[in-house]
Amino acid sequence: MASNNPADLTKLHSEALKVSSAAAAKTMEGFQRLAALNMQTAKASLEESSEQINALLATKDAKTLAELVTSFAKLSPEKFTAYANAVYAISSETNSEIGEMVRKQIAESNAQITAAVESLAKAAPGGSEGAVDFISQSLNAAKTAYENMQSATQQFAQNAQNATAAGASAAGAAASSTKR
Repeated sequence: MASNNPADLTKLHSEALKVSSAAAAKTMEGFQRLAALNMQTAKASLEESSEQINALLATKDAKTLAELVTSFAKLSPEKFTAYANAVYAISSETNSEIGEMVRKQIAESNAQITAAVESLAKAAPGGSEGAVDFISQSLNAAKTAYENMQSATQQFAQNAQNATAAGASAAGAAASSTKR
């Protein structure tokens, strides 16, 4: 964006709308994948419940009935872990793709803004160097702040990922120990 004309601003706005639309589409895709996972999980649960009811109805003595009820009441750590991992994978992938779109758009916008400031500096009248320097310093400060925020966000996401993995592992271990 070497010049500051309305066509450049319109192009910048159009690109931002495209990115917003793509991010919304990616979000919807993630929701659809989660809905499909939940439907698949619900279907499997209903099938399992039906099999359990049939097994309970087929029992001939109270001891077998009590054993079946006890075994059916226990959570399956494998199923829980698989479901938690699938949910995490969907949300992580969706967030990563949206984050990459945003990073790319911000980099492109920064490049366009920098080009506009350089164009402004070339066309600025004599004696306005201080104002141009102030704008350049402000842009650099904003870039640095964004980079720091992005770094902190990535660190937070990594910590959240580690905590989620540890939680799923602990839940699986707890469910496994109650199954014994």
